[in-house]
Amino acid sequence: MTSSSRGPGDAAAAQRLVEAITRRAALHEAIGVVQVWSGDQDDVLERFCDRRSDAEREAEVERVNAVVDAAAERRTDPDWDD
Repeated sequence: MTSSSRGPGDAAAAQRLVEAITRRAALHEAIGVVQVWSGDQDDVLERFCDRRSDAEREAEVERVNAVVDAAAERRTDPDWDD
């Protein structure tokens, strides 16, 4: 039988999971963008994987996604954030 009660750490663990999934989705979005821009898999690996710390990778993800968001047209981009 499984208990329906949650421990105090469950909410924090769930929040960490949501944040990790959000970061991963942003990374994959940025990788897709760079693949289209460059057409070169090596460029993508260099930008996001090779010789990069987590902080450098996240900064590059934010930069790429900001460029895309700046160029997006609100009427035609379903992913546009308000």
